Amino acid sequence: MSTLTSYASASARDSAAPAASNTGLCIFRSDTKTIEVSDGTNYLTYNNDGVAYYNFSGSNSHSGEFDGAGDYIHIATVAATLNASSNFSLACYFNVDSTASIQHIFGAGTSSSNRIWGQIRNSTTIRIGVVNTYDEFTVSTLSTGTWYHLVCSISGTSCTLYLNGNSQGSVTVNSLTSTIFNNFQIGLLPTAAGFPSGLYYDGKLDELAIFNRALTSTEVSDIYDDKIYAQPTAMYRLDDGVTDETGNYNGTNNGVSFSAKADDPANTPY
Repeated sequence: MSTLTSYASASARDSAAPAASNTGLCIFRSDTKTIEVSDGTNYLTYNNDGVAYYNFSGSNSHSGEFDGAGDYIHIATVAATLNASSNFSLACYFNVDSTASIQHIFGAGTSSSNRIWGQIRNSTTIRIGVVNTYDEFTVSTLSTGTWYHLVCSISGTSCTLYLNGNSQGSVTVNSLTSTIFNNFQIGLLPTAAGFPSGLYYDGKLDELAIFNRALTSTEVSDIYDDKIYAQPTAMYRLDDGVTDETGNYNGTNNGVSFSAKADDPANTPY
């Protein structure tokens, strides 16, 4: 009979058996009741349903730096797996350089009647738009130079926003369709025919994941507390590039640079 070494947290595991030097190592996480296997870079997590979960608690040496004046990432084909059932989620870390003006973390679609977007309106307001209307969530004051974790979770016509793992409430939104997810862009709101709108994101983004379903509060906690992502459609770590970690939907970089974490204050956890 074989046994597994047990670790009570991601930090305990990484301290004793970092993924980078333990390729193929299989361990048991006593806090999450899951099996994890190192692929040489990160630990992949397997739940009792046999489905592989992505665990990105390992090192990520960069974050994407957006200048607010023309930087964005285009992902043209991610729509291939986003369905028309009106379910969608996006999770990411953000760190703004300014909260004085409108700036978009993400957007998709080709016109005002066929799009979805997430926007920092000001230091206390995050706006989510679906089709041709939007709703605003009032949040605790956002400070520049500080990392926050954001999740937008849409199930049918209900949209819930989470900030740092905590629900900020739910609103009723329009139904999504699969066509809305054409022309997906990180750091920008697309407009007619997909051309840039000029409403660019100004700051850093990291660990941006897209899902073709609504995340539950438990899944949001798994991401925020342990960086465990259950079957993302696409995952962009922005670790000195725009590669999709799931291996399917690499982005096209338009001016985004990548800040080394050592030069990025208050960045250690991400």
